Amino acid sequence: MSKSKFVYILICVLVIFPLVLAGCQPKEKAGAEGETQFDANAPIEVWIDAAREESAGKFIDKYPDKGKLVTLTTTDYGQLPQKILFWNNVGGGWPDASFAEPQIVPLINDAAHSYLGDLRPFVKEEIIKGFAEGALQNCWDGEKLYCLRNDLAFYVMWYNAPKLKELGLQPPQTYEELMTICAKVKQTNPEITCAVSQVQEIFTQMLVSNKCPFEQIIGPGKLRINATHENCVKAAKYMDEMVSKGYLLATNMWAAETSDIIKSDNWLFIPSSSWFGDYVIRGTYYDAADPNFQGKIGVAPMPKWEGQDHPWVYWWGGAAWVMSRHTKNPQLVADFLVYMTTDVIKEQGTYPAYVPAAEEWLKNRMPTLTYLEDPIKAGEILKQESTHMWTMAMEAPVNIRDMFGPIQSKINAGELNYEQSLAEFQKALLDGAAKLGYEVVTEGLDDFPSK
Repeated sequence: MSKSKFVYILICVLVIFPLVLAGCQPKEKAGAEGETQFDANAPIEVWIDAAREESAGKFIDKYPDKGKLVTLTTTDYGQLPQKILFWNNVGGGWPDASFAEPQIVPLINDAAHSYLGDLRPFVKEEIIKGFAEGALQNCWDGEKLYCLRNDLAFYVMWYNAPKLKELGLQPPQTYEELMTICAKVKQTNPEITCAVSQVQEIFTQMLVSNKCPFEQIIGPGKLRINATHENCVKAAKYMDEMVSKGYLLATNMWAAETSDIIKSDNWLFIPSSSWFGDYVIRGTYYDAADPNFQGKIGVAPMPKWEGQDHPWVYWWGGAAWVMSRHTKNPQLVADFLVYMTTDVIKEQGTYPAYVPAAEEWLKNRMPTLTYLEDPIKAGEILKQESTHMWTMAMEAPVNIRDMFGPIQSKINAGELNYEQSLAEFQKALLDGAAKLGYEVVTEGLDDFPSK
């Protein structure tokens, strides 16, 4: 063998052999999205809001070995979408997890943001199945789970129990029955406001209750915007009649005039979120210590439309937790998120999305709410209605509150009615979707998949 040939073979061995050995070495597990390597000892940063500081800190105290790896950053999580775009540009800085509104979830999962990591491999199946029906509907993207719901803020019907009893009335089971009750009360007791609710939010409840497909996610980068669907028109016509005839006062529920109406006891129904009784009716309108307030407030399901099996409701509030696909320690992130949504949530003031936590929350909380007509029955209604959120609309990237706000101002000024507002709402949503780069269809309706 020539010397040159020997040198050539030796070089090949020296180059190739280490590569072969390297290929036999165990590697770190690939990330959930296949873009980062995992490290069970890697630290994580979690974005929280001020309201979550105490409860999030309990994870660190309860699990010190894990907690030493967790940094909590209190911030405005509404900035997350904009911040993600910046971090994407500089190639780093993403928090490993964040508290977020459900509406933010699809926005930060589009091609431009590409932030979310799949939680499903790191959360036990029995945990996932333990969330209220529909609560995780828009957390799923195919087989991937991109968020865990923190709490729910579904609509219920709060009512003035003594006043209903005085008038010989019961909470309505249908919207048609609600209009009949209000027409009767308007004629016999014109000083009484039959129904009063937060302006704009109550219209959204009407639309959602009749499955109006004003904005639906139908695929990656694709939306359905169909605010002029017949379901929307029916709900808007009903809203117009209720408002124009003085049956429903759609107003600012924190305004002094509204407070005066409630405090004067000249009201029957307040359709609103599940937190409204604890945090507004009690304290804002009525003194919690007033003996006359005890047993005064009833809770009923929202009405359904004739032909529906049960009500469908909107939600005003509630939030979710998300994980970054960039995290190096997804199991720790998942453990933290599971703790926040299934454990410490039981100690917080709003209705947990996780059913076992909600059951314990109801058991401990409801007997203390002595302002309720029947606290135990109220708890049963809350549990029932938590499964009736029609989440096929609302949890989509174009912010409907921002889009409808200027339109609501025109309605308030008498320039439009609610039915007429639908065309402007459609245009505003289309403009919003175009600015975000979404492909849009304007026909049809998607409902929950058949079971």
